[in-house]
Amino acid sequence: MAESTGARLRIEKLVAGGDGLGFIDGKAVFVPFALPGETVLVAVSPGKRDFARAGLLRVLEPSPQRVAPRCPVYGECGGCNLQHLEYAAQLEAKSRIVAEAFSRTAHIEVDTPSCAPSEPFGYRNRMQLHFTREKRVGLMRRSSSEAIAVGSCPVAEAAIRSWIEANAASSAAYTGLSAKLRGADRFLVFGYGDELWIEGREDIVEVKLAGRAIRFHVQGFFQSNLGLVESLVSAATGGRSGSRAADLYCGVGLFGSFLASSFERLVCVEQNAPALELAKSNVSGAGREFHAVPMEDWVRTASAKESFDLVLVDPPRAGLAPAVRSWLASSLPPTIVYVSCDPVTLARDSGELVRSGYELRELKTFDFYPQTSHVECYARFGLR
Repeated sequence: MAESTGARLRIEKLVAGGDGLGFIDGKAVFVPFALPGETVLVAVSPGKRDFARAGLLRVLEPSPQRVAPRCPVYGECGGCNLQHLEYAAQLEAKSRIVAEAFSRTAHIEVDTPSCAPSEPFGYRNRMQLHFTREKRVGLMRRSSSEAIAVGSCPVAEAAIRSWIEANAASSAAYTGLSAKLRGADRFLVFGYGDELWIEGREDIVEVKLAGRAIRFHVQGFFQSNLGLVESLVSAATGGRSGSRAADLYCGVGLFGSFLASSFERLVCVEQNAPALELAKSNVSGAGREFHAVPMEDWVRTASAKESFDLVLVDPPRAGLAPAVRSWLASSLPPTIVYVSCDPVTLARDSGELVRSGYELRELKTFDFYPQTSHVECYARFGLR
């Protein structure tokens, strides 16, 4: 299809990534910021043989679920992409996207899982901020490598939002942090209650989750919505017990710290050595093993050749490495718990597990990132 401007398009549904999907002459067209049921005017870009992308020019017939975005730079900022959709509809859309991922990718039909809600705004404890060319506090511009200045952020937790607002009007934050950041124009912040940790200024964060103290590096990875973490941890680790468990892609040991109290032996594997050092302090007790190696290397070790009652995996967005999928298919632990930040790769890996002799026994979704298209999932597998 040649490049076209001003094409009318009826949006059928939202897809993974948050775009609206419509069809022109049988060809799929993906439109950011468009909603199901809407008729829109779009500028279609040259695409591949079977799909194209388009920019939204105007909404001709709006959805009753369309709302006014709360953020003044929404659409410019690259963070949120669903602020134009009322929150209840966001939850429904994410649940459908997860179910469709299982159907299309893994050919597994599941009941549409309900999505555990979050506070729609003011939920985000962890953010990456930037300095603009003018040395102002900012966020990344959508589809760009440039930062835009922001005066606030409605999804940020209160301590982060207050800091942004206090520093938005001047370059004082840049002046105070630039030397500590060694010239970097981006930095991570973590807000929790009245406390704020800023990369370059602080190092170790400590939070309380379900009565446990968890420590992690401010510049390292940790869940960004503490309001939902306890629910996810409870789903993934609650009621599990046995002789030996593995926490793979364990990070700083969030899940392992809860598994440690109910398993005699626990193996934690994480290739990021600084994160694993913190896991050693977060996961207490005897009978613990820690391996700071890539997962593909660990599955070839003597540790991986022992039997496990439970294996918990929390991989990055790309999902399980092929070697890990093969190891699971050959070692066949009775229970696999899978925590995922990408429903498509979760569905892909689930299909392989089912073909290896497992059945999907539980699937839940958690809205860790309201106003965005991201969704967190928990799945539990048992041997047939």
